[in-house]
Amino acid sequence: MNKLGVSTVLAVSAFCVLSWVSPLKANATSTIDLKFDGNSYDGKGGKSSGGVETYPYYFTINDAKTETPLLCVTYQDRINQGETWVADVYAIGAGTLAETGLTVAEQEEDAYLDSVVQNPTSSAATITDAQWADWEVGDPGFFKDASDTGSTNPILKGLGLTSSEITGINNEYDAAETFVDGNSLLDLSSHTLANDPSFYAGYELFAPVANSWPKGDGTPQSFIGPTIVPEPSSLILFGSGLLSAAGALYRRKRRTA
Repeated sequence: MNKLGVSTVLAVSAFCVLSWVSPLKANATSTIDLKFDGNSYDGKGGKSSGGVETYPYYFTINDAKTETPLLCVTYQDRINQGETWVADVYAIGAGTLAETGLTVAEQEEDAYLDSVVQNPTSSAATITDAQWADWEVGDPGFFKDASDTGSTNPILKGLGLTSSEITGINNEYDAAETFVDGNSLLDLSSHTLANDPSFYAGYELFAPVANSWPKGDGTPQSFIGPTIVPEPSSLILFGSGLLSAAGALYRRKRRTA
């Protein structure tokens, strides 16, 4: 092997490492391992509303040492504490997702609502309202019908939510539409990436890969969360492996020179 070959390996190695930590990785599709730790985990308290657990949902991602709170996108599917599955990772705005049915505009609304629940100044009530609003974005056919009249939404009423709670949910839903499109009359059928793309680069969607969950558990829900950044130990291990490969090629060149 000539010197160019070794240089090429080193260049590719460096590019791979930089690509892994670069925000540009948010535009690529990948897969991750998810383990649902529960709504209450390691002393952290969960929240409930309408008879169901709401944000946060704590996950271990790719055997990381710390758990990550994710916002639930789909309402009607279910997950069990301790359950594991594989998820496809999607950048916001990559196109309508076949796995979730989310349009680009709906993905953007998800990202906005995730920014609300992560905001340290958001109250517990606001966070719960944002979770329900996100479910309305992800499952509009379930929450909306001909008799939907805002604060008296029969679906939400039937789940035990009060008129004031439903009003708060509607406010967060309208705020998401306004953030994305500048008004509350958003056409979800035709929409391109709006606002500042760098904002959406900070979020990713996690959709379950078919049949990657335990048999009999049913389809897991989809989630949204901050763009995944590999832990330093993983980066070091990955980079060391690439450099070792480059070193082996260099030694082979010297032996055959």
